[in-house]
Amino acid sequence: MTTTLTPYTQLQKALFLDRDGVVIKYVPYLSKVEQVELPLGAGEALRRWQNAGYLLILITNQAGVGRGYYTLEDVEKVHDYIVDEYEKFGVKFADIFLCPHHPQDKCLCRKPAPKMLIDASKKHGVSLSQSFFVGDAPSDIQCAINAECQPVLVLTGRGEETLQNIEQYTRKVEIFKSLQDTVKLIR
Repeated sequence: MTTTLTPYTQLQKALFLDRDGVVIKYVPYLSKVEQVELPLGAGEALRRWQNAGYLLILITNQAGVGRGYYTLEDVEKVHDYIVDEYEKFGVKFADIFLCPHHPQDKCLCRKPAPKMLIDASKKHGVSLSQSFFVGDAPSDIQCAINAECQPVLVLTGRGEETLQNIEQYTRKVEIFKSLQDTVKLIR
């Protein structure tokens, strides 16, 4: 029996998520699992996104590594804990992309640069234009715009502060009170 391959493959949709202030409550330079707290309703919300066919991918700047505040091993322990906590809701993250560099390193991966989103889209066959990036900081919103992904601001973490300058963005930014409320975007 022969298999016929189609000349194209359907690209997937993703929900890209900032970590601090979105997937977990915002704690500056969080480095210990004891500091991790999931926002109310976040597990159920991410399960709904996942059930709607979206890959869940974390995109996070972790400058605390570059600043010497904590190690990559500390970050991995926190990520393992986050993954385990969300698995209790049936949520599975497809991947986690992180930039560990100091802001002055001028790396190519630090948000608002779109590199992490582009790398994730290539690795997982994701259509950026059909995907959303949920964040609470200006770097998240600008990263989404730079990657031609749909930007979503949540008013948790640093979201209220980011909202003060929302008119600076060249693209419409969807705004929600919390990660839980973003499920309204599911079509």
